Amino acid sequence: MSRIYFTVSLLFIALHLSGQNPIDKALERFNSGDLPYVDSETAALWQQKDSVVFLDTRSYEEFRVSHLPQAQFIGYKEFKPEKAKDLNLDKSSPIVVYCSIGVRSEQIGLKLKALGYNNIYNLYGGIFLWYNQNRSIVDSTQKPTREIHGYDKNWANYIEGGNPRF
Repeated sequence: MSRIYFTVSLLFIALHLSGQNPIDKALERFNSGDLPYVDSETAALWQQKDSVVFLDTRSYEEFRVSHLPQAQFIGYKEFKPEKAKDLNLDKSSPIVVYCSIGVRSEQIGLKLKALGYNNIYNLYGGIFLWYNQNRSIVDSTQKPTREIHGYDKNWANYIEGGNPRF
């Protein structure tokens, strides 16, 4: 698993230096495309209408630093099918999964799909793009924050401004 993250980090550095959009390239390379994306503008509209559930698929430490408002933690390494049941998710309600940029969230979204959840979307660009577009994030007490977990120093390069933490 750490080999994958090392490879992704190297890819991000190489793409950054070449001037190409690293998030687009990473998603193209590492995601299957079997889970539809939703852009942050559409997801934010759904959020305003309170018609969607956001699931954070990052580590609990990343979630604790900051997350999307009203998001619920489901985790990545910590993910268990029982967690979805514990959250009382309606299998037909819209669910948006997200992580840093959208790689881990696609994997969890596909697991949820296999469990019968049939209206799942992957937030394109994850919390990093959401943040870069000046959309609000909150801390563990639900207060707005500009702190964000950068996953590691390489991934944090794709966060514009703010206070990345590790």
